[in-house]
Amino acid sequence: MKKIIILTSALFLGVAFMAYLYFSKLGTDNDAKDLALQSATNNAALVFSFRNDKGFYDIMEGQQLIQKVLGNDKMNLLKRLKADIIDDNGLNRYLKDQQVYISVLPDSNKTLNFLITLQVQPDNGIEKFYRELKTKKAITENSKELYTVKLNDSLSVYLGIHGQVLTVSTSLKLINDANVRLSENPFTDYIKENNQQIKNVLVHVYINFNQTPLLLKNIIAGNINGEISIFNKQNSFAVLSYNFSKEKILFSGNTELKDQQNYLKLFESTVPQNTSIQNILPDNTANYTLCAYDDYKKWLKKLNNWQEQMKLTDKTSGAIKKVKDEYRIDLNAIFPVYTKNQFILFQLSTTEKLGAISLSDGEKVKQLLLDVSADYNEDIKLFKSSDILYSYFGEPFKKFGKPYYTIVDNNLVMANNASTVQSFLNDYKNNRLLIQTPQYLDAVNQISTTSNVSYYINTKNSADIFRNNIQLGFYKHLRADSGLKSFDTFYYQMSADRNKFITNLLLNKYLKPEIPDSLSIR
Repeated sequence: MKKIIILTSALFLGVAFMAYLYFSKLGTDNDAKDLALQSATNNAALVFSFRNDKGFYDIMEGQQLIQKVLGNDKMNLLKRLKADIIDDNGLNRYLKDQQVYISVLPDSNKTLNFLITLQVQPDNGIEKFYRELKTKKAITENSKELYTVKLNDSLSVYLGIHGQVLTVSTSLKLINDANVRLSENPFTDYIKENNQQIKNVLVHVYINFNQTPLLLKNIIAGNINGEISIFNKQNSFAVLSYNFSKEKILFSGNTELKDQQNYLKLFESTVPQNTSIQNILPDNTANYTLCAYDDYKKWLKKLNNWQEQMKLTDKTSGAIKKVKDEYRIDLNAIFPVYTKNQFILFQLSTTEKLGAISLSDGEKVKQLLLDVSADYNEDIKLFKSSDILYSYFGEPFKKFGKPYYTIVDNNLVMANNASTVQSFLNDYKNNRLLIQTPQYLDAVNQISTTSNVSYYINTKNSADIFRNNIQLGFYKHLRADSGLKSFDTFYYQMSADRNKFITNLLLNKYLKPEIPDSLSIR
């Protein structure tokens, strides 16, 4: 009996000891992974994540479009690191199959830079990696855990070593910032959560919209206002997976809004819609924001609740009451009754801004609005009272206080200048429309036919807007043949799916169809 007890006790202690060793090692590995992620996410708006394996590099080497997005300098840095570290079997054995994070961060002198973060394999010590690296590269110790590594005569990088974690960048600032690891970071938690849910994907991109103001301040020449002011208060995250293609850059995934007061929350839990209002836009449209919902009356209740939370009800109710008192027009008998399921804000290449709202009966609305409108000419009217559209559609229409407007084919189109509305009408009547351009048709055919919120940029039509609003270095990259010039379309599309938005991010390059020799004119 004693032998049984002794054997059982020994077996129990052995199992306990092995379990202790396993979970201690697991805990150490997880700590290293957490440290790597904390370094990668600190202050980052964009984090690209992939596994360090040969298959990944083989695929990405053929991605000429990705290389155009990154630019020559950044691409040359990544190629040099791959050639000197990853292609070196002696060094890569310490890093093989580890998760690599490339963070895009604001650097000094109004630039953006990369921070590359990864951990050394748990079974290989960081000291061994360092000794191996030192035999092959010129290394200078700057301070404790900080080194300069000379890759070749013209390129050096800073190397930070912290535990099992490596950080690499051409910027000393980014290396130092990465050492300030936040134990509580919602972006880190978001990535960890989604890393567990998504497997076998070539590349992930994680977007932290909380940090986009820091990024944008280094890109734009002025303040974050106008159409991009939404990024000042955008508490949201996105996780997108790369879809391999040689013709386009397409990421798909989801966007999650954390702030309950975010205006875009009004489009959650709404069935994605087929939209058509974008079909009226002129062919020189530079960008647009399109919003759609299934039922305007239901959506209006959400808007009214949002306005109450934002303490805007006195202003909006006051605007509606003023119209009723001064013009004896009950706007609640017009917009809630005749508004359909979509609206759009758009900007032309000339920088002029317009908006449009879809109606079920444009002629009826035109008659009902007569007494609250002044005539500019036969087609164009002017609202005589302020904040009418803002009261019924919210924040996007705030800039249209007392706009000029026209109603065409059941769409109310407005702008702050009569000449802008007239220019729109001229294009519309002469069928000079965006929907007629092959570049636009090619782009929208790459994404879903239904959505709730969409952001579109026509890069060619936006050239002058970019020139006046972004830093020279970024503008040159946008217009360079070796940069983004060949891309004609950027599209960010969101379709509601309960408490998230299924998301497509597209950078498209239209390729003209080749005419077979047999059909060509000789």
